[in-house]
Amino acid sequence: MTTHQNPLDTAPDDRGLDAAGAVPELDRHVLERTAAHLHERYAKVADRATVDRILDETYREMDRRAAVKTFLPLLAGNFADSQLRAIGIARGIIESPLPRVLFIDDANAGRSQMAASLMLKHSEGRVTARSAGLTPVGHLYEDAVAVMAEIGIPLDQAYPKPLSGDVHAAAQHVVTLSCGEQVEQLPGKDYREWDIPNFVGRSLEDIRAMRDDLDTRVLDLMREVGVDTAARAGAGTGAGTAAGSDRRDHPPLQMSA
Repeated sequence: MTTHQNPLDTAPDDRGLDAAGAVPELDRHVLERTAAHLHERYAKVADRATVDRILDETYREMDRRAAVKTFLPLLAGNFADSQLRAIGIARGIIESPLPRVLFIDDANAGRSQMAASLMLKHSEGRVTARSAGLTPVGHLYEDAVAVMAEIGIPLDQAYPKPLSGDVHAAAQHVVTLSCGEQVEQLPGKDYREWDIPNFVGRSLEDIRAMRDDLDTRVLDLMREVGVDTAARAGAGTGAGTAAGSDRRDHPPLQMSA
C-alpha cells in the first residue's frame, strides 16, 4: 500500500456532469427526491429554492474534484443535509444541546476525518463531531482508512468535505491540525491547534502513531468539554431535542465525520 498516494490519483469514471455541464438523468432524479426529502426535514431552515441551490452547488463541487463519481448524488445529499443542519443550528432554529466539535485540516483526507471519527466512536452520541478541509481532495488516503479499520472504525463511507461558513459558525470547539494560521477565528468559539503533520510521504507505522496520538488528544478534549469518557451514553442521547418539533436537532441522512 502506498503511503504517499494523492487521493486524486485514481482513474476517473464516466459519471457526473457531462461535457455541457448537465446532470445525468439518473442522478437528476435522485437529486430531485433528495431535495424533496431535505426540504421536508428542514422546512423551518430553508425554502425549497435554497435547498435546491445548496444541493446543486454541492453536487457540482464534488463532481469537480472527485475522481470516483459513482455515488455523487448520495454524497451531495449527505453534505447538503449537514449544511442545512448547520445553518439551522447557527441561526438558532435547531437546538443542539450536545457539545459541537469541528476538526479542520488541509485536505480532509486523513487527520481531521480520523479525529472526528474517533470522537464519534468514543462519545457514543454525546458529542457532535464534524470534519472539513481547506482544500478537500477526491477521497480519503488509503492508509488512513487502513489504520482506522485496524481499530474497528470504518471510514469507507467518509468523504472529503470543504470548510463552509455555516459549519464553522455552528461549531463550539474548533480544532485545527497544523493549519491554524489559515483559519479565521470567529468570536465566542474555543480554538486550539494540534501539531499533527500531513500523512503524505509517511510510513504506515508513522500513521499508526499519529492515529494513537489523535486518540489520546480526542479523549482529553472530550473530558474538557464535559463528556465522561468512562461512562457509556445513556438513554436519550444522540441528536438533541427541543421544545418544538421544528427545533429538533435531526441526525444527518447518513452518519459521516
